[in-house]
Amino acid sequence: MLKNENILNMKQSISGGGRKRPQLNIPYENLHLDPLNPRLPEENQGKDEVSICSALYKYFDIEELAFSMKENGYFDEEPLVAVPQELPIYFSGIEGDDLVKNEKYLQYINDKKTQFVVLEGNRRLTTIKLLLSDSLRNQLKIRTFPEISDEVKNDLSVLPVIIYPSRKEVLPYLGVRHITGIKKWEPYAKARYVAKMVDEGVSIEEIQQQVGDRSNSARKIYLCYQLIELARHEFDLNTEKAENFFSYLLLASGQGSIKDYLGLERRIQDINLENPVPKNKLQNLRNIFSWLFGEEKAILPVIKESRDITDKLAPVLRNQDATNILISTRDLKDAYEISDGAETLVIQNLIKANTLLRKSLGHISSSDSDRIKEELENLSNTISNIHKLLTPKSE
Repeated sequence: MLKNENILNMKQSISGGGRKRPQLNIPYENLHLDPLNPRLPEENQGKDEVSICSALYKYFDIEELAFSMKENGYFDEEPLVAVPQELPIYFSGIEGDDLVKNEKYLQYINDKKTQFVVLEGNRRLTTIKLLLSDSLRNQLKIRTFPEISDEVKNDLSVLPVIIYPSRKEVLPYLGVRHITGIKKWEPYAKARYVAKMVDEGVSIEEIQQQVGDRSNSARKIYLCYQLIELARHEFDLNTEKAENFFSYLLLASGQGSIKDYLGLERRIQDINLENPVPKNKLQNLRNIFSWLFGEEKAILPVIKESRDITDKLAPVLRNQDATNILISTRDLKDAYEISDGAETLVIQNLIKANTLLRKSLGHISSSDSDRIKEELENLSNTISNIHKLLTPKSE
């Protein structure tokens, strides 16, 4: 039985336009995890509730939250956010702001049989389901988990939930909360969420306006999401590392020389986000993914840390000879050494050699071995060959 008074008794002024959505207290059995949760790993997207629960337990430190709930129960100050699992067809075409004033809709969401999908608070809901269900813990083979008192069980069995009519209605709120807000998701989850909003018909400009994005972050992460999708579909690449190290792709796609290499417009606002890489640059996209993330276990990435992207890879791609070396050898260090041109490399090496020879002067004596004389002869021959190369040939 719902703890709150029936929402039918609420004032008819509740609607959109900045007013609060209906908030109900709903039995936890009527609340279900979101199979499209952007934070879920790709392999768990769209799976059944047990699989989703398992993934959330594995990746999001559910046990820590369980101990908190054991001591405190559920804080009503943090309601879940949910939508009806299946909104009846006779509500289609009615705008969300009108629905929250619709008597039949209010009756429907108050019905004890109505089921809901939670879009905000999946980690909390997973924790509660595991705390209250022995069978679910056994099914997931969870052996150590807090035991809770009857008082806490009673408190967790019915939860405060803000109800939105549809997933699309919730998108702006979640975007503000997790893209630019204080509870930011990891970068790939943000990108997946922005992609979902675009799929729902919301433009990038509208997303930026809704979430208060003044630095084009939504556009940047959506670009990188599209690059991952393109690499996956064009080359059948395993993009798991790209998703896990999404920040590498964000950093790389912001470098001018890497943009040029991929055929991207320099200004992020000018990039065609639906088709960012020209067909004649698709192999370059594959090279970038290989250099950043490797290819399975057989081929390792050429970068070891993020600063290699800005300090080495970007300079290499400004020079065609250096780029060719990287393509043929996958040796970023060698490629970087000629990224400023062969003449610069020669000058740098001559300076190093001269510096080392000057340091050696103080250690040479007349009694030194013939080995030193032999190496000096080799050095003299090398210097002579350099002079020959530099001397113009007579006609």
